[in-house]
Amino acid sequence: MFLKINTFMNLTRNYLKEDYSSDAILVLEAASTHHLVKVLRKKEGHEIEIFDGKGHSCVAKIVSINSGKTTIQIIGKKSFSPKEGISIFLGQALIKPDALGFSIQKATELGVDSISPLLTDRSVAKIKKESFQKKKEKWLSISQGACEQCGQNWLPEINNPSLLRDWSSSIEAEKKIVLYPRAIKKISEIRFTNSVALAVGPEGDFTSEEIEDLVKEGFTPVSMGTRILRAETAAISALSTIRTLAGDF
Repeated sequence: MFLKINTFMNLTRNYLKEDYSSDAILVLEAASTHHLVKVLRKKEGHEIEIFDGKGHSCVAKIVSINSGKTTIQIIGKKSFSPKEGISIFLGQALIKPDALGFSIQKATELGVDSISPLLTDRSVAKIKKESFQKKKEKWLSISQGACEQCGQNWLPEINNPSLLRDWSSSIEAEKKIVLYPRAIKKISEIRFTNSVALAVGPEGDFTSEEIEDLVKEGFTPVSMGTRILRAETAAISALSTIRTLAGDF
């Protein structure tokens, strides 16, 4: 679902995973401290906004900065931003790391509910199972940064890489579409209401066999016109189109 933007837009935002209550004293992680102090030049007494990625946000004050640790105190009332609009579940084929990071960043800004990296026949990027967690942590960090920047209080669920067939057979949504240049139907011909699963292929696109398998799972092939788009560009364009057609924009 689409996300309401928070009401503290003039304050620097910081993601805080742990739960918190009124007047709580909390210590930020080293990465957050570095960004706030070294990059943004925040000092003791400055106020920031913290959010938990589950819709809640609150104002806090920096009370101390010592030995690379920043201590904050909750000084405002916790507020809640409900999700609104269509729910979008993105299945993005594994592409080159920088391009995938860009896609995750923009998909987060566009308010997707989940992002599932997919292992496909033509995936250029290969990830060993033992490195899943390390990659996932990087993707989460990208998503958190996007939320901090754009003012949203909901983080998408970022899943471990999975086989295309496993994702397509398990994902549940009112509509299911797959971007495919040779599709007869245009994405603008689809009526979007409550939820949609969107499959985006790798460089070189999905194979014809993969498209057939997706169709068997209820996916409708749709095109984005005659232009040949990069995988990350196609994802962003499709997400924006879905939001527009659903009336969210």
